[in-house]
This record gives sequence, C-alpha cells and structure tokens, in this order.
Amino acid sequence: MNEQAVVSDCRMLAFTIRDDASGSLASLERLGECPLDVQRALVFSNVPSGASRGAHANMHTPELVICAAGALTLRVEDGRSSRSIPMSSQAGAALVPATLWMELRDFAPGTVVIILADSDNGEPQHANIHEHARWLRTRGMSHVA
Repeated sequence: MNEQAVVSDCRMLAFTIRDDASGSLASLERLGECPLDVQRALVFSNVPSGASRGAHANMHTPELVICAAGALTLRVEDGRSSRSIPMSSQAGAALVPATLWMELRDFAPGTVVIILADSDNGEPQHANIHEHARWLRTRGMSHVA
C-alpha cells in the first residue's frame, strides 16, 4: 500500500489562463507536476443543492479534481486534520494524493466537476473505501482526533 498521505500533500496546480476576443482558455501547462497517466475521467454535474459527492478514499490512486464550471468546496482529511479548499472554474486543479479521504460539497448551481485518475474501476489495484470508519482503521485510528 502507498505511504499514508497527509492533508498538506494535497496541492493546487495552477491553470494558465489566456483571454482574448473569443473568450478564455484555461490549460494545465506543467503536466509534469501531475503524476497521472490518465485512465479514467469522471464528470459530475446537476448535483442537487445540499448534496455531496466523493466521500471516499482512493487507497492506490491520486485523483486530479477540476472545477470546469461553477464553484464547490473540496474537503480532504488525513484522520488527524482536514482542509477545505474552495474551487472555481479558474482556480486551478487539486491533486489529491492516494489514501486521503475526499468529499466534494457546497456545489453552486451549474457546477461541473471533472475527476481524472490513473486507474480504472476494472483494475485489481483500484481500491476505494467508502466507509469513513473503515478508512480510519486503515490509518490506525478509531475516530478523528
């Protein structure tokens, strides 16, 4: 299993923004900063007010969270501390290391989120934990401190 990540390991990758008469173009220019060989892409949209998505820890695969439109909050947790990261379509992408618990919440109307990962659900090493208590036990804890 991967070494256990901590909240401070979650980092933002900045978009390069180019504006001209035809609109704005946001791109990730320094893909070397992102350790993903993308094998899976998920797109979330039309999330009802008050709902959340995610609520899991991917134990083997980092995930890149991109807010393509709108705004939301990404919450990451390592069992000892947590961090809430406000995201919008121009804020960049959040690289969430494997083993961190993540939850997407506070979706603004019209928000579209893209999540990229370097494994797909059919691969044997793909392991998401969706039960918070079970995830805490994998980290040697019985509850959040």
